[in-house]
Parts: sequence; structure tokens; C-alpha cells
Amino acid sequence: MIFRTPLPEIVEEGGESVEGETGTLISKIWSLLNVNHLRKGIIAQFFYVGAQAGILGFFIRYSERVASLSENSAKFHLAAATFCFMLGRFSGTYLMKFINPVKLLAFYCTMNVLLLIAIFFLHGMFTVYALMGVTFFMSIMFPTVFSLSTIGLGSRTKLGSSLVIMGIVGGAIIPPIMGRVSDLSSIKFAYLVPIICFSYIFYFAYRNLNVKKVEIVTGH
Repeated sequence: MIFRTPLPEIVEEGGESVEGETGTLISKIWSLLNVNHLRKGIIAQFFYVGAQAGILGFFIRYSERVASLSENSAKFHLAAATFCFMLGRFSGTYLMKFINPVKLLAFYCTMNVLLLIAIFFLHGMFTVYALMGVTFFMSIMFPTVFSLSTIGLGSRTKLGSSLVIMGIVGGAIIPPIMGRVSDLSSIKFAYLVPIICFSYIFYFAYRNLNVKKVEIVTGH
């Protein structure tokens, strides 16, 4: 289906003036990294993908050790968590028709921080359900951060987008950090790491509250 679907060419919006357009790739990248909202967006995407990978990657271990679930039961709840993620993406996209996406992003980050704090202090099945809630609230973050990061880049939109996508390397860095924290203390302490991630994404959203219109592309 993807092979037969005519994918549209990216239409680069008219934005800020572009300097050094004929320069080397390195100079163009360096120039882009000086764009404040893009640089912060790359970091936000790094933290988001890292948090997502870590939260889902350690879900079964957490469920077994904290809620005393069997492996099969933990797998079932993980599947339910991914369904919550899908539900959150669809419902969040719908809500963005009526609510500023930036404010929604900030609210979802706040909810995740509160849920993760509850997960740290509480025990039993409630914490598993809270983790499922975290997957729901992190569902809109990737496309929203992506869109906010690339606003106003003009003819540099394609290159800027590629830099934001490179932020997914966080998925290879944050989970090992969570694993190390878990080994040194417990799995509960490991789930404090995503709090840092979502706190930064909240900061990124707060810095972009002046953005009134964000076009969320469904393909993200």
C-alpha cells in the first residue's frame, strides 16, 4: 500500500530568511542548530523517544516485580498499554481541533509526571494502570514536538526535519540508563528517569505557548 501511495513532496513554508544557502552541509546544519526552537525540539524528541522506549521496554519487569503479575498477565497489560497509546493518539488528534496543541502537550506532560510520581510511591495493580495511563498521555508527543520544531524554517524545513528525526537516538540511550538505575537500586527508581524527560518536554511546550496554530501531520 505504501509503495502504491503517491506521497506528497514536502511544501516548504515561507519563513525566516535563509543565510548560507549555498554553503556546505556542515555549515547549514550548524546554522540550523542556532535556531532556538529547533535545537530545543531536537532535545525534546530525544527525551520523548527515550522515555517511550524505556517505559514500554521495562513494563513487563515492572509489572512482575511491583504488582506481582505473572509474565503472561504482564504481557496482556503491555498489549493493553499499546492500545491506550493508539487511543490517545486518535483522541488527542481530535481534541487538537478545539484545544491549542501546545497547551495540550503541556497538559499531557504534566499528567505523565504526576502519574510517574504516583508509580514511584505506590504499589500494586494501580501502578500498572497508571503506567497504561502514561502511554495514553505520551501518544501525541512525537508529532506535536516534530511540528513545533520545524515551524518557520522556510527552505531549510527538510534538513531541519531530518535533524529532529535524528533525535530518536534517545531510544538507544535512555533505556540503558533506566536499566543501570534499576540494577543499582530498583525498578521503581528507574521510572524516575522518564520524569526528567517529560519535564523537559513540558519546558519545550511552555517555550512555545505563543504558537497559536500547529499543523499535525498524521504520518508522524
